Amino acid sequence: MKNFHFISLVFFSLFANSFFAQEMERPLSMNVEQAIRFEKEKSFSNINRGGGGSISLPFFDDFSRYSLPTIDPEIPVEWQRWEDADVYINGTFPVSPPTIGVATFDGLAGNGYPYQFNPPDAYGAADSLTSLPINLGGLGAEDSVRIMFFYEPGGLGNSPNAEDSLVLEFYSPFGAGQWMRKWSAAGSADIAFQNIIIPITEPEFLLDGFKIRFRNYATLSCNCDHWHIDFVLIESNFSYTECVVDELAMEYPNNTLLDEYTAMPWTHFLTDPASFMADNFIAYERNLGPTENIVTGYRIELHDEDDDLVWDFPNQDINPANNFCSEIQRTVELDGFVYDDSVNDTTAVFDVSVYAITTDATPQNDTARFKQVFNNYYAYDDGSVERAYSVNVAGGKVAMKFFAETPDTLLGVFMHWIPFQNDNSNETFLLRIWANSGGEPGDELIENFTFHSPNYYQDGYNIFSYYEYDDPVPMNGAFYVGWVQDSDVQLNIGNDKNTNRNPTNLFYQLGAGAQWAQSTVTGSVMIRPVFKSGMTGVWNNAEESEDFVLNVFPNPVTDVLNIALTQNNCVVEVMDMSGRLLMKQALKQGVNRLDVTTLAPSLYTLRITDKAANIIVKKFIRE
Repeated sequence: MKNFHFISLVFFSLFANSFFAQEMERPLSMNVEQAIRFEKEKSFSNINRGGGGSISLPFFDDFSRYSLPTIDPEIPVEWQRWEDADVYINGTFPVSPPTIGVATFDGLAGNGYPYQFNPPDAYGAADSLTSLPINLGGLGAEDSVRIMFFYEPGGLGNSPNAEDSLVLEFYSPFGAGQWMRKWSAAGSADIAFQNIIIPITEPEFLLDGFKIRFRNYATLSCNCDHWHIDFVLIESNFSYTECVVDELAMEYPNNTLLDEYTAMPWTHFLTDPASFMADNFIAYERNLGPTENIVTGYRIELHDEDDDLVWDFPNQDINPANNFCSEIQRTVELDGFVYDDSVNDTTAVFDVSVYAITTDATPQNDTARFKQVFNNYYAYDDGSVERAYSVNVAGGKVAMKFFAETPDTLLGVFMHWIPFQNDNSNETFLLRIWANSGGEPGDELIENFTFHSPNYYQDGYNIFSYYEYDDPVPMNGAFYVGWVQDSDVQLNIGNDKNTNRNPTNLFYQLGAGAQWAQSTVTGSVMIRPVFKSGMTGVWNNAEESEDFVLNVFPNPVTDVLNIALTQNNCVVEVMDMSGRLLMKQALKQGVNRLDVTTLAPSLYTLRITDKAANIIVKKFIRE
């Protein structure tokens, strides 16, 4: 069995009736202080892009923009550099990357789902990154053709073990064509980005139609065994000295200009916008050469259907001393900046760009972008998952603290379950809401009887599942949302390592009778409470409106359930605890009779929708 790196509460069997539990995270052992060395002296301003025929030199990609095949009309075909789409392009997994954006290799296919869930220790070739054809025709050994790239194992994710590997293969178009391995690295947890340079001298490769292919060998059942590739360059007439390129790049994306959250309901933000803003943010940059004067500027942009607002921070000179081939972190004061509260009354999305004003050859890596979302939910995380968090105790509870800034109706939660070794999609848990009691979870606020299961999606990375509470809950002030699980299986919820709200907000309980404990695990567990927040077409208010009064009786019921309404043109749906639709019937104003004799004795969900798309949900028991 491989040594998986994940966050969990682990029980070790000591003897027949005695167990020991603890919260644990395996260390990354990553030397983030190690300087990254850069070796090149060519300008990349004339880089040829994809879009037809073989690519002529130089071939270059630093993954600061999406370069995999896609049908997205917003991404020009000229950006494409690769034939396959297995890897994950992101800026959140690496530690100290050369430039913003990397290609991450793991045990997931391009759709974010494991290559092979069964058996849990399935192992083999996982992600591939294959270049488009490259024209090396007419070149010889004397032309000093080289490939250069940077790689890092683990980063903020799961470090590959010694039996895992990353390989680089060359493709010769000669004759029938053939792939040949030219380089490989064994898994490790204790090295930062490494610079690799390989000469391309063999005549069978110096042809039109040459390709390169990176591949990783990993566990195929989880989001694990991570490798990160950055700054891939193939060029001729290369001479190599240290840090001679005039290049400044952003290093990481920012994720919020708010003080505590990465997202919050817009109607909650509007109660006191200035109080929710941060005083400053950190801009992360890397100087890849001997540049002695770096000028940076910062811009915030809002794009919506009606307006396009632009606000610029003053340009600032970074102290040129000691920035030779180095990382630079600059604290940028927001100077009282507040998001415009007049753009909408229910939702808003701001596109935030943090960019460096430079004159180097690759402007695409000079900007870090993120979206500040104000919708109907709170979030501490940035939407990217780097680790997994779990408890493995039957009856174990996990609770995350939030604060409703204005009275509102809590509808449900978003959760991101991460596929990690075992397919737990058939396991069950119950949603919970706890009151605040002296800074930790207190009494449960409502009963929730609906059993839920983790969802693993097959249409992309970082997708959240929505789980609704049995009944909407009026909420104001501090509260806790989470779950209690049915078994001792690790359900593995995502843990974002680019934010860190767990130590002040995350609590866990190891089964019935145990005390709540505050988490010591860094990161932010990816659970997001969802409110009505002025939305229509979702739940009605918890205090049912006067024009949609609902009464359901008798409850429990044996044969006929009576449903009393004050509206016409409603529809009732009856679902079992797994969410399966069993009955559907039109309703009218007055008392409606629903025959439930065909239902087996159990607990059921009654969902009634009116003509304005308001929804009320009730529970009833068939005896």
